[in-house]
Amino acid sequence: MTSQVSAEALLEFRNSIGDANVITDSAALAAITKDTGNLSRRVTALLKPQSEDDVRSITQIASEYRLSIAPFSTGRNWGYGTSNPSAEGCALVDLSGMARILEFDADLGLVTVEPGVTQRQLAAFLEQTGFDFLVPVTGAGPDCSLIGNALERGYGITPIADHFGACTRIRAVLADGSVYDSSLSALGGDLVDKVFKWGVGPYIDGLFTQSNLGIVTQMTIALARRPESVLGFFFGVPREQGLESAVSAIQRILQQTHGTVGSINLMNRRRVLSMVEPYPTELGAGDLIPDERLAAMAKRNQVMIWTGAGALYGNRHMVAAAKRVVKKELRGTASRLVFFSPRSTHLLKGLSQHLPGQLGASARNIFETLDKTLQLLAGAPSEIALPLCYWKSGTRPPEGQPMDPARDGCGLYWYSPLVPMVPEKVREYTNLVEEVCRANRIEPLITLTSLSDKCWDSTVPILFEPQDAADSERAKQCYRQLFETGQRSGFVPYRSHVETMDWFVKGDSAFWQTAAKIKDALDPDGIISPGRYSLR
Repeated sequence: MTSQVSAEALLEFRNSIGDANVITDSAALAAITKDTGNLSRRVTALLKPQSEDDVRSITQIASEYRLSIAPFSTGRNWGYGTSNPSAEGCALVDLSGMARILEFDADLGLVTVEPGVTQRQLAAFLEQTGFDFLVPVTGAGPDCSLIGNALERGYGITPIADHFGACTRIRAVLADGSVYDSSLSALGGDLVDKVFKWGVGPYIDGLFTQSNLGIVTQMTIALARRPESVLGFFFGVPREQGLESAVSAIQRILQQTHGTVGSINLMNRRRVLSMVEPYPTELGAGDLIPDERLAAMAKRNQVMIWTGAGALYGNRHMVAAAKRVVKKELRGTASRLVFFSPRSTHLLKGLSQHLPGQLGASARNIFETLDKTLQLLAGAPSEIALPLCYWKSGTRPPEGQPMDPARDGCGLYWYSPLVPMVPEKVREYTNLVEEVCRANRIEPLITLTSLSDKCWDSTVPILFEPQDAADSERAKQCYRQLFETGQRSGFVPYRSHVETMDWFVKGDSAFWQTAAKIKDALDPDGIISPGRYSLR
């Protein structure tokens, strides 16, 4: 493979997809590769297809000239490398211009989209058409790609939390320019193909997730219907010793309320405070919030050692029954359990405007957070989680301008391991994170999100000042130590940063050797995203 784009190849790209869609300007390439982790891969060009035919042309030209190409959907993979490829010398393929909602079946709740369709765009479409379905939202914000998140096997907190699990059909362009479609479509079963995920014969769609085997150009996604009632709930665990009890209670709730309770989040005190109070300005890079200061912040905002959050979905009878289960199982574990509906939250938010002094400020903070949280739980795209990225820098974009942590110079890596829903393992894991983060002078911010009644995914944001070389090095060291220490204890991340693929992909592994054989068959020249979840 060549790491340079020849003048002849650029001319072919321009003739094929249009001059305006082939960018080689160094400033533009630097901007598109700006990252939250001081990573900036050398890229040779930015190609902006507007259709599947454009993608086919790009792969055919890349194959002819033996050029590496690396696609991304909207480039908002913050904390995992943003839009950077896994290898140097690739031409980026920006799919954000392919932003059509191709089809919507209101009876079946199926939407077919292109890679550039965002949470915000789908929400606007559903609102304009009056279709009562929930957007599969994530904490990454309104302008993130639906397909991009599903292909990374991401998840959310609405009733269909597993976003690739909701994918029923994929179309993809292979390295030679041919188009992959599923078996049922080829047999004339276009509609049944969209309603039945598994098709006939070997299940191949999943090979296009967390891989470099093709460029996905369409995906059909099953949406959850908007229920009659959405009731959020928060609870607090006042003592550290209550963590194991809280884990067991959450597991029992999930076992008894399948389909009515969505994912439940469990967050430590520092993580919740990062949502409601600015980072102390007098602390420098490498400083941790002192315990006494942390306790004062928590008292001011009524934040306990651990905070749980979730939502109930269904008709009013289902929600009432699930509410009784939540109350019963958390009795004796949670010292504060609050249920909140859109109506009650709106009312309390309004009343808080009239409270004076520090009490009023604290109440407004709490109810504003409640309101935004409930919107997210109800499938409304929100930036509620993005301010976390700015917590240490303290500098957010002007009002009305979308948040972009990479553009705005935030420092962030995500450590996101899978953790068994076993109380003793959760304790082992949280102790591990606390120890490693503190040793590296990184604030230990922990969230556990239930993927089922058997497994959590944990997200730990490693926040740092990218302009400070020492702080950046501490963050990288912390990330590496979390991975290695966690791996020894059986806690392995569910996805990789583009710089850390070699932590996962091992040449002596039968799994990765098998994946390499599939890569050799579909992309023998290694055109698409070399090194991405792959030996080559």
